[in-house]
Amino acid sequence: MTVGRTAERTAEHLGRFDVVVVGAGAGGLCVAIEAAEGGARVLVIDKLPDVGGMLHIANGEFSGAGSRRQAAHGIEDTPERHFADVMRLSHGKADEDLVWRTVRAQGETVDWLESLGFDFDPATPGLVHGHEVYSVPRTYWGVDLGRSLLRLLRARLEEVVRTGAVRLLLGTRVGSAVVSDGRVVGVTGTRADGAEVVAHGDAVVLATGGYDANPEVRNRFLPPGCEDALIACLDHATGDGLTLAAGLGADVSGDGYFIPVMGLIPDPGRPGFAVDYREAFVEVAPAYRTPHEIWVNRDGERFVAEDTTSPEHRERALLRQPGIAMHVIWDRAIAETAEPLIRNGAGDWTRERMLAEYDGGRWIVAADTLQELAERLGVDADGLAETVRRYNESVRDGTDPDHGRAVMPMPIEAPPFYGLTSVAASLLSRDGLRVNGDLAVLDRAGAPIPGLYAVGEVLGNNVFAGDNYVGGMSVTPAMTLGRELGATLARAGRDAG
Repeated sequence: MTVGRTAERTAEHLGRFDVVVVGAGAGGLCVAIEAAEGGARVLVIDKLPDVGGMLHIANGEFSGAGSRRQAAHGIEDTPERHFADVMRLSHGKADEDLVWRTVRAQGETVDWLESLGFDFDPATPGLVHGHEVYSVPRTYWGVDLGRSLLRLLRARLEEVVRTGAVRLLLGTRVGSAVVSDGRVVGVTGTRADGAEVVAHGDAVVLATGGYDANPEVRNRFLPPGCEDALIACLDHATGDGLTLAAGLGADVSGDGYFIPVMGLIPDPGRPGFAVDYREAFVEVAPAYRTPHEIWVNRDGERFVAEDTTSPEHRERALLRQPGIAMHVIWDRAIAETAEPLIRNGAGDWTRERMLAEYDGGRWIVAADTLQELAERLGVDADGLAETVRRYNESVRDGTDPDHGRAVMPMPIEAPPFYGLTSVAASLLSRDGLRVNGDLAVLDRAGAPIPGLYAVGEVLGNNVFAGDNYVGGMSVTPAMTLGRELGATLARAGRDAG
């Protein structure tokens, strides 16, 4: 059987390659680079006009134990300890085999990046408080976050493109697999101008990323009641590789896990989407900003201690709220005293910019009374008034009997009052294609689909993080396993030749 035979007959033939990589994010780029350096002839296809995928907006945090950089900072660490931390933080729900396969080599990935001149942030290795923290500092990031990784990988890719080992085909969306005698032997695609192409390869690697920008697909995997989650990823994450493989009978997980990204703001111009967090997000981690505000649900009630140091605790508390939404409440005195509530990676949200934002009215609601504020936010007015009264009483008494909050710098009583709505968001696809230890895609009977492999977010983050977020366990497995897969496929091509 040949899938897409009609398209194959009418399409432009790009030739035969040792490896066809679909997707030019971190995982796909690492597959291509390593395969090319191993002697393979590689085609990289991506539907975007540029490489990098989510690295354009991601924090780009990666983790690895036993790296040279850790040793230079006097940090003792091992892959075994990293593995134990991952399994602890994932509540034992991550895939032990895949987790070990990647963490055993992630320190080497860190060293590889260092050898290529990666621009590490001087604070690394560090502990990242946006997730439950590791037992030791083993997380790294660049001075320009994900873009630091992108620049380095792009430079490596350009080198192998110049040698002719890699052909790069951008602006081309993958269509279907080409199958011959039960083996995947290529893919079809459509260029931006509508022209059809077909490429053949001894191996096809799906590195197409996630599906969170496709609400219809995403909501099939979300637990009930989470369909209101904002979309926080880039628009290209529509699950193309997942759809292609599922059409071949591939097995797709359906674990039903969801842990939200907190602090994202609904975009008034794009219902269902978040404001790009490169522009603005609400800082909810007390490690990075002392909280002065309170968080309430639609009933006007607080639901968690706003100063909790456990990201998972506050994330799961938010999931129990109506519409998985919260409203941040504060007053003018807090506005003039506290560090800016809104942040971004550039760090350019000063107090003066915040004060100007109050007048701009894009996301922040202002009112002279709590009742008016509640009405404008869609919050129960009586509930909010009672909650603020109890909170102010707690500030004066120095104890919070409702949630045990310890840090309560000042009451909320000086009009005008302010409110900002934040909704739980999805940024990273939790479910994905099932693969074996060789990263071969499995069918629903558990057998490998010959010729088809997958790496990166198309596998779903659950295999590396269970039902939680685990620092660096998204981009680092993509790079680490991508490099290993590229080397393996190149070696297989040499042996066959």
